[in-house]
Amino acid sequence: MSAESANPPLISRRRMIGTLTKAGAAFLAPWPAEADPPIFYGYDGQYTELQPPMRVPSRPILTAGGTLIDFSSLRGKVVLVNFWATWCVPCVYEIPSLDRLQARLSGGGTVAIMPVSMDTGGAPVVEAFYRRLGLSHLKIFADPAQQIGYFRTSNPGHAVFPLYALPITYLIDPDGLVRGYVPGAAKWDSPEARALIGYLGKS
Repeated sequence: MSAESANPPLISRRRMIGTLTKAGAAFLAPWPAEADPPIFYGYDGQYTELQPPMRVPSRPILTAGGTLIDFSSLRGKVVLVNFWATWCVPCVYEIPSLDRLQARLSGGGTVAIMPVSMDTGGAPVVEAFYRRLGLSHLKIFADPAQQIGYFRTSNPGHAVFPLYALPITYLIDPDGLVRGYVPGAAKWDSPEARALIGYLGKS
């Protein structure tokens, strides 16, 4: 699904990376703060940094789907805000990898995953979808009125995140800055994804 809005000015920074190694029992290895971000590809392109980064809202947002989204409560964490829908075929491919990542991050820690459904049916549709696919680790976030992410250029809900297509994942650093995005379905439980998350946690 293509959005009507034009892409904002974005700069891609590239760097070849080696294999991610675990340090002791740590799941996410740190990435040198001075280094460029590790390369990570979704099926529609690579991780792309926003220039300049944008700050997430400080006020809590109660969506029309009954979801309370409070980015300020997630300060200190790397946040993956994944926009998806149950009718989106690439999303159906991608979201189990987010569920597996969430399972490995059980107990909280320094990473938060926020899969925001754009289904007009809201949370009940997502609950049924989770049951059908056996997804048991992800929380439900519903944004049927486009208050968090938006497709239309008019942006009637004053949402923060432009949705050029689904799925798309925005990455927020521990200081509450949206640093970049990954377009298309991606393997979020892969070593390359964990390297990117580790980089954002230390940069």
